[in-house]
Amino acid sequence: MNRRTFLRRGMAGGAVLILGAGGLAAIPTKDVATPTRALVVLSKRSFQVLVAFATRVLPWGSDAVKVVHGVDDMLRCAPSEAHRDFNDLLGLFENALPGLIFDGRVLPFTRLSPAAQDAVLRHWRDSRVEVRRTGYQALRRICLAVAYTDEALWPPIGYTARPVDSLRAIAYDDSKAGVAP
Repeated sequence: MNRRTFLRRGMAGGAVLILGAGGLAAIPTKDVATPTRALVVLSKRSFQVLVAFATRVLPWGSDAVKVVHGVDDMLRCAPSEAHRDFNDLLGLFENALPGLIFDGRVLPFTRLSPAAQDAVLRHWRDSRVEVRRTGYQALRRICLAVAYTDEALWPPIGYTARPVDSLRAIAYDDSKAGVAP
């Protein structure tokens, strides 16, 4: 094979790879839920990805849409760079091209079966690539933090909250003349 043939074949192969990669990246996100109110930080696509993610990491019956709206509210206080980074992370999580490279999947996360989504979550959680591990943990932790604020979720997970009055009595004893312990 001469140099010219090698270059032509290499360029043709590169074009096929680019077109294929573009096709994978262009697969649309599946609408898994409808927002119940306007989103402030999350894009429409990010909302769908995070609902699918929350559904998998919050299996004990919490309302994934409610949790994602809580995440959107929480992110409202973050700087605009964090808004962009969070949406980019969710876009990377959804994109089929990195999914093909790292996980061998050709569909976006929202279009996978529940079992396949669980496999993707395990791949992100256990990845050698630090961005994937920390990205998974960030998404999981923010979803859990918001979910735990929902008092309706406390009994199913075995949490029994103390009434606020009993907490005040523990933290502040009136007999000490206004001196908190």
